[in-house]
Amino acid sequence: MRKILIPSLLLCVLLSLSACDKIFPPQDKSKESGEQLKINGPLLARVNDWAIGLDDFNNYLKSLEPLAKTQKIDINSYDFKVKFLNDLIESQIFAQIAIERGLDKSDDVIRALRDTRDSLLAAKIRDELEKNVSVSYAEIKNYYDKNKEIFKQPQEVKVKEIVVNDEATAKDVLVKLLQGENFENMARQYSVAESKDRGGDRGWLAPTPEDVRKNTKFWATVATLGKDDLPKLFKGDDGKYYIIKVDDIRGGQEMSLPEVEKDVEKALKAYKIREEENKLIEEFKRKARVEKAEDLLK
Repeated sequence: MRKILIPSLLLCVLLSLSACDKIFPPQDKSKESGEQLKINGPLLARVNDWAIGLDDFNNYLKSLEPLAKTQKIDINSYDFKVKFLNDLIESQIFAQIAIERGLDKSDDVIRALRDTRDSLLAAKIRDELEKNVSVSYAEIKNYYDKNKEIFKQPQEVKVKEIVVNDEATAKDVLVKLLQGENFENMARQYSVAESKDRGGDRGWLAPTPEDVRKNTKFWATVATLGKDDLPKLFKGDDGKYYIIKVDDIRGGQEMSLPEVEKDVEKALKAYKIREEENKLIEEFKRKARVEKAEDLLK
């Protein structure tokens, strides 16, 4: 049963996301105009005015590859291709029967076709903008030179900790550490944290904004410590007492232009495309009526 259902599922996803206009051209319009959608490659199948070429079929298959990989399906096998083609033909037959019965005139179908058409047309405009927008090396270098501070490797710190429940114990442990006691041994003896069995070793840490928000005091203290500085004691956000030390620091170096060139180009191009989109939108608004009632969303 799995082999039968999955191709149909993939077909539905394909049709809904990308190919409705190419696989199912509007039959009434093609008949009125006498025109048929051009096929690419040798004729593979036909249902009245609808037709599909081998090249088009292979392109549809290729668009299925990401989804097929997640399902571990070989879309290049003969059995899959035959099932996929039969599903296309069957769907087209049902579509044409629906048109004969006038079901294409129902509100839900008209609305869905309009929405699909509009989404495809909007994507076409964005594709045109993307083709016409380019970013020069001079622009990339200029942006890099003015924003070097943001092009740094993520900094990581290797932290060790001893966590206890009361201040008196914490101060006693800190004094012993300052007198030369081994940090790892003290962690195994006194710490209540999960890291105690590793001698207090938290490993390499690279905090995210969420980490900093949840453990503000921890990261604020880490930020004041350099490699091999004396350990510091503080009361954590959770009410426990922490003694931490930084064993090592890595990263944080400025990245060279060749290392970030592609990312900068991508970001600048996206920015330019958005600017062009905004220009088109504003130009359209000046000659059209565009309304919205955001209060209705509350």
